[in-house]
Amino acid sequence: MTLYFKKPIVMGILNLTPDSFYDGVKDLDLISLEKKVKKNKYADIIDVGAESTRPFSDSITSEEEIERLSIFMDIKDSIKQKLSIDSYKYDVIKYALDNGFNIINDISGGGDKNCNIGLAAEYGVPIIIMHMQGNPRTMQIKPKYDNLIDDILFFFNSKIKIMKNEFDLSDEQIIIDPGIGFGKSIQDNYSIIDNIYRFKDLGFPLLIGLSRKSFLSIDGDLPQERKKASLQMQSIAMYNGADYIRTHDVYDTYQSVRIIDRFKK
Repeated sequence: MTLYFKKPIVMGILNLTPDSFYDGVKDLDLISLEKKVKKNKYADIIDVGAESTRPFSDSITSEEEIERLSIFMDIKDSIKQKLSIDSYKYDVIKYALDNGFNIINDISGGGDKNCNIGLAAEYGVPIIIMHMQGNPRTMQIKPKYDNLIDDILFFFNSKIKIMKNEFDLSDEQIIIDPGIGFGKSIQDNYSIIDNIYRFKDLGFPLLIGLSRKSFLSIDGDLPQERKKASLQMQSIAMYNGADYIRTHDVYDTYQSVRIIDRFKK
């Protein structure tokens, strides 16, 4: 399954969680879920997540996560876009793949003993490998690096060797994500965007997910007030070479992609 596109790919965020930092819904029913799906009309991929991984969040069980996902399965067949499962748990990812999902989006970088990379190999699907320092509960407690970009590149080089040599993944199955906001300081996040070209030198598609995150905050504004800042920074990331943009603001990002693609031509 090849996911290379000629222009940046819009990955819409669809949260099934009651406690996401931006768009959590306490009582999710089919009506509210269909509204969420409709907002992703212009996405190339819809990234479905059933557990919040915001800073300082607590983990839930695989059973709880699968229960939240089950309501989405009732409308899944009406969706035309590719579907990505946003999870780091083996059982949850396997459940999603068994039910027609096409992509693994794993914040843990491959799972315990790289078990999620094994699922990508078994099902023949792409996997997004993200860099994170610590875990969602601890990652924003004074993150520190010897050399931010070099440390992330070392992580990716190690994972790429494992994916190719131990699991025989093709180049088309590997997508990398430097993990904006996952164990990074405010300045770290800007440095990552400024150094996208260095990650691109690895030779694999790059995903950037910065939508509404706190490093974009101005004067203590809330996530609901960060749309303009998100769109501006996403445009910079795309111009710098990002291949995938994971976003809450799908239509506006779709419009940005069209303009940037026109400009780059």
